[in-house]
Amino acid sequence: MPVSTSKDTGHPLVRFDKVVKQYGDHVVLDQLDFTVERGEHVTLIGPSGSGKTTILRLLMTLERVSDGVIRINGDPLTHMQAPNGSLKPASEKHLREARKKIGMVFQQFNLFPNMKVLQNITEAPVNVLGMDRDKAETRARELLDLVGLSGKVDAHPPSSPAASSSGSRSRGRWRWSRRSCSWTK
Repeated sequence: MPVSTSKDTGHPLVRFDKVVKQYGDHVVLDQLDFTVERGEHVTLIGPSGSGKTTILRLLMTLERVSDGVIRINGDPLTHMQAPNGSLKPASEKHLREARKKIGMVFQQFNLFPNMKVLQNITEAPVNVLGMDRDKAETRARELLDLVGLSGKVDAHPPSSPAASSSGSRSRGRWRWSRRSCSWTK
């Protein structure tokens, strides 16, 4: 497994270790050292072009680092063990396995308008992670109740973001991680 599923490994949850990202001659991140401890909330703030989105794209494995290593729970995300014990850049297979355990909520998220809320929430866990549908639905109902949206289980999402309040849309953002769902606010 490329990324640990252990809750507390004694390592930081996220660690960027001397990460460099460059596009041609343009260096966006230069030897970035960045740590997020378990339970810590972090906000990336900076001017346009300062690397905020690049950090997120690297963490989501949508981009590859130019140098350095990103670790999740102490395990390398961007690299894997070579036969001699050293680290080498991760293969696509390694990255695909890692992506199964990483979730992201986009600022402008889209739900399937032809599916009810419960179906939208259970689609990824069932079809991507192979979770049992009944288990996924039970968990989704618990999470909808947690954020005060249990009455929306059988509703279709609004056809446009303007059709519901921003607070309701914000509470409805979700991510699946480590084969379970947690809500982000």
